[in-house]
Amino acid sequence: MKPLVIKFAWPLPLLLLLLLLLPPKLQGNYWDFWEYELNPEVRDFLREYESTGPTKPPTVKRIIEMITIGDQPFNDYDYCNTELRTKQIHYKGRCYPEHYIAGVPYGELVKACDGEEVQCKNGVKSCRRSMNLIEGVRCVLETGLRMTNCTYKTILMIGYPVVSCQWDEETKIFIPNHIYNMSLPK
Repeated sequence: MKPLVIKFAWPLPLLLLLLLLLPPKLQGNYWDFWEYELNPEVRDFLREYESTGPTKPPTVKRIIEMITIGDQPFNDYDYCNTELRTKQIHYKGRCYPEHYIAGVPYGELVKACDGEEVQCKNGVKSCRRSMNLIEGVRCVLETGLRMTNCTYKTILMIGYPVVSCQWDEETKIFIPNHIYNMSLPK
């Protein structure tokens, strides 16, 4: 059986109309030229927010920003709401169900990677528990799904942070990249 195109002669106006209905070809790989006029931090944020694949691993600067306290005192009842919005802590615009922020400098938290190996939640195989008690904040999602609608409950804690660690090529040491829990002292 021969294809329909050969059996039937297409009229020229109909052929031109079909060609006009084809979707336009995208500029470049995915992004248009206007993207390069943006601030690099805004451009990276938009790329991560709109991407469909896995997110790129955070930089050490971003890790420090995400898991240590900011300028605001963390004994404020609305600390989690303001801090998580200010630091833009989210996963592709969706709220984290729970997030921990340590009340110590990052240098103190690095010592946790030398602590006792423990099982942690969320399917992560190996975490380290610090040997030192620290103050921290547990932010628990109360309502909302998207970043603009997230409302968190602020819970002040004193405990041993349970962290996952990653190798840093620049400093050649293990550094904490996420706080999974704060185990309470007995």
